[in-house]
Amino acid sequence: MASSWQTLSNVYTVVRSLSNKDSTTLSDATLLAFANKYYYLIVRELVGLNEEFYANICVADLVANQTEYALPIDSTSTPYGGGFIKILRVEVSHDATNWYVAKPMDLTNQTNPIIFSSATGPTVATINQDYSSTTPKYAFLDKSIWLYPIPTAAVTSGLRTFFIERPDELTSGTSTPDLPKDWLGILQEGMLYDVFRKFGRTSDARDALGNWNVGLAKMKESEQVVNQEQRFNMKSVYKSYK
Repeated sequence: MASSWQTLSNVYTVVRSLSNKDSTTLSDATLLAFANKYYYLIVRELVGLNEEFYANICVADLVANQTEYALPIDSTSTPYGGGFIKILRVEVSHDATNWYVAKPMDLTNQTNPIIFSSATGPTVATINQDYSSTTPKYAFLDKSIWLYPIPTAAVTSGLRTFFIERPDELTSGTSTPDLPKDWLGILQEGMLYDVFRKFGRTSDARDALGNWNVGLAKMKESEQVVNQEQRFNMKSVYKSYK
């Protein structure tokens, strides 16, 4: 049976109850930092099991004589942020009609110059001699996609990038973690591990870490075997706290 938790505030209530603390001794701000830490560890595990969990599509316009197209990046205003994790697929249309799947390439292993410069050369035409719009290529460099051949005309929505996107950072108790509700119990155990360490409860911290590891193992087993269609009730495997 899936967990009924919907927001972080529900997790906060359970964590405070199991640690015998209140909102004064264990503030929302403290719990939020713990939550984001373990939230993103769970996200990484889920991405490793099934990339489609956090797959997204970014559409961009092609710009004439522009080879670099920035990807969504992590927020610089928050400790954890959200944003790009991994490129899955790139599709390009240089004429707004015909679409082709771009193949990845290594910029450092190209025989001829690949960076266009109107001032010093080489020209776009010179660079594009080595590439074809029907067999496009792309490289990943500096959080951007570099397209070859370089577009020679503007094309609205001419670039589609399929990628794995890190969920946005949790910002308050009203935030809803972007993960299967079945696995919120794992988030709870990770948070409890840090809570118990904070208050010097070594034995309870050790139990919480064990529960965290058991939870991750069960999550991996469930997601691999049933392909996200059947969930396990995790609570029965957890140790009780003093």
